[in-house]
Amino acid sequence: MLPALGGDKLRAMIIAADNLSAARPSVRRAMAQRDAQAIGHICQRAASAGAHWLDLNPGYVPTAQRDEVWRFLVQTAEAACALKLILDAPQADSLALALKYCTRPPVLNMATAQEERLGPILDLAAAHGLEVVAATMTHTVPPTSDQRLALAALIVEEAARRGIEGPRLILDPMVLPLALAGGEAQAKAVLSTLRALPCLFDPAPRSLIAISNLTTATASARAQFAGPPFLAAAFGAGLDVALLDVSDPALMATARLCAVFDDERLFAPAEHQA
Repeated sequence: MLPALGGDKLRAMIIAADNLSAARPSVRRAMAQRDAQAIGHICQRAASAGAHWLDLNPGYVPTAQRDEVWRFLVQTAEAACALKLILDAPQADSLALALKYCTRPPVLNMATAQEERLGPILDLAAAHGLEVVAATMTHTVPPTSDQRLALAALIVEEAARRGIEGPRLILDPMVLPLALAGGEAQAKAVLSTLRALPCLFDPAPRSLIAISNLTTATASARAQFAGPPFLAAAFGAGLDVALLDVSDPALMATARLCAVFDDERLFAPAEHQA
């Protein structure tokens, strides 16, 4: 069976919903209006769709409004569903504000290999005994797997110094839009990085990728069709956490089939129709 809502299984791929992001106009509008019913419905639909985790991404929020926005998001989400929450912000002080309102342990996202972001977010995770996501990038995303792995080594070392090891550390090798120039090479580098992580580090960190990054449209092309096959390829490469749109039938059909192959659920043909 799949993990229970809000639960983890280290050998099963975790589905994290990206549906509560301010990048979506409906979410941005509900946040601005403090529409708890609309936000609550998004949380409940994510749980019903099969998510295990839920990413809370308020986007850019003026400093003076951050405390109130996080209070609204965290309290509304916790009341609406039992999913583990991912607090998604690039600043440690913003994540610390969100933590004040959490009654259940969340995941912190996202640190990068930049010193000014990595240290403070790792310190916050260490102080509260939390899992933390760190992206293998600095100001830019490196083009190759080897460069991503070099940054992964730096992150693993800094996390270990703070007592964060193994599954508490979640590395994001940073998927880029497939439709960009060089997108195919970047996607290949991400898969190579996923395969290498458990071979290079002991205890091994977990891995996370954002499928929606891959399928982001550019001015000249769309790549929505690429999401399900890339998810399957990433699963085969050892992916631990898939951050994706759980309202996408094709993605969720693929995720359920991956769970069958992982011996986590029985095959039911009707469930796997996109």
